[in-house]
Amino acid sequence: MKVRGKNLVLTAPALVAEIEYRAWTNDGKLRHPSFKGSRDPEDASGIYRLPD
Repeated sequence: MKVRGKNLVLTAPALVAEIEYRAWTNDGKLRHPSFKGSRDPEDASGIYRLPD
């Protein structure tokens, strides 16, 4: 991953959130997303990253 800029620091995520949504729109956005709450980072085994 190449990032342009000065004095940049890349870090890992510190918080884990649970988000619920209905569907994806045609332009790649979430339809009706809602924040369900924070999760413990230790309980992150069932979490996955959405494709870019």
